[in-house]
Amino acid sequence: MNLTSQDEENSELTTPLVFRVATRIIEKIASHHISLDSSFQETINEFKLSPGEQRLAYFISKKALEHIGIPIYILQKNKKETLPLRRRAAFYVAFYLVFSSSSFTLEKIRAIRGGLLSDSLLTLLTSRNIDNVLEEIKGLPISLRLAYLESIPPLLVESLLLRFGEREVEGAIKSFKNRQVWVRLNREDKREWVEEYLEGRGFRIIRDKDYSYLLEAIPLKENPLPPLPPDVAVYQNKASVIAVEALLSMNPRGIMVDLAAAPCMKASLLCLRGKTEYLLLVDVSEKRARTCTETMKPSRCMYDILNSDGRIFGCSKSLDAAIVDAPCTNSGALPRDPGLRLALWELDKKDLEEMKAVQSAILTNALKLVRPGAPILYSTCSVFTEEGEDVLHTLKTPHVLNEPFLPPRLKKTIYESCRGCYRLFPHIHHTDGFFFSILSKKEE
Repeated sequence: MNLTSQDEENSELTTPLVFRVATRIIEKIASHHISLDSSFQETINEFKLSPGEQRLAYFISKKALEHIGIPIYILQKNKKETLPLRRRAAFYVAFYLVFSSSSFTLEKIRAIRGGLLSDSLLTLLTSRNIDNVLEEIKGLPISLRLAYLESIPPLLVESLLLRFGEREVEGAIKSFKNRQVWVRLNREDKREWVEEYLEGRGFRIIRDKDYSYLLEAIPLKENPLPPLPPDVAVYQNKASVIAVEALLSMNPRGIMVDLAAAPCMKASLLCLRGKTEYLLLVDVSEKRARTCTETMKPSRCMYDILNSDGRIFGCSKSLDAAIVDAPCTNSGALPRDPGLRLALWELDKKDLEEMKAVQSAILTNALKLVRPGAPILYSTCSVFTEEGEDVLHTLKTPHVLNEPFLPPRLKKTIYESCRGCYRLFPHIHHTDGFFFSILSKKEE
């Protein structure tokens, strides 16, 4: 567990208000199933905070999430994992503060805890107890040891162990601590403006060698992402871009459908880069579908936003292409959203099977909607085989898996888990963990 002088300095500045706000941020992540940045934006509207207090609350909540494995173990060991969510969130924050600074004593926690932490919980945070817990964890089987020490959900660790083995898995897991930020330029003539804007806000910019309109923004500070004008640029992970470019290499034209569209990042890129005549943007969530309006503003094609379930959506004519960026665990996004460390901690095989059933149903419907030979992009931001290869294996509609064009540099490193099945990993590609495939219905 890597702690820095910044950890110690920031923990020393923590006030009762900052402690409460950091607790609230984590509580919202768990209860509302939202990202760290979304929870932060919602939470700061509930409190009157100075810019410095906002930055500190964000930093502490992010770091508490990145160190959440050990306090989860402590609560489980002491049969306190069913405590009210707010109490658990406060315990996660308190653990990080005590663990990050040798001078942050339990007396200081008492001074800032408000009514969020009981004395009985505080006794679990003595240095002797934490040292004993660390020794216990080191004696656990490797999957649990890595889960608790690296704060990675146990099922995710198991999946990575199966794929990479013990020798490579630790490097793969450690890469999940590196925040991945990618920026898609909607206007390449504004490249220098975007670079200067982000550099002035604590990012180092690297121009991507595969796609000229893509920038990697390496954060030098622990701050929320600054807003971007959507007509100029948007945040979109390179993995997502690679998948859309693979679809575009199949030269799709005509009328297309996106069956799980929101927030419409892939659809907007398809419109900007392709030859789409008309795009049907379908999403089961009316609230999420509304986000597409802003995302699609820079687009160059006609489109309709439709509130419908992608599993049953119908159309009177055969379509020319489809996107199924299916609902998933989002496990591959953990490097850019530490909130997933908590949200996915109790994920189990049953959850994966339920998710796979939804994904299979949407993809099966896509195969019904398109004409024979029309390309379909299937993708998930997931490291789990159940949400990628296994979904393709469940399909009963006759289909073929295509081999799209990939940039030469990428083709050398991309993980081809089966013919026409592609995976990306944070420690290899500096992207989300991601699966995609381009399939098409067989000619009748």
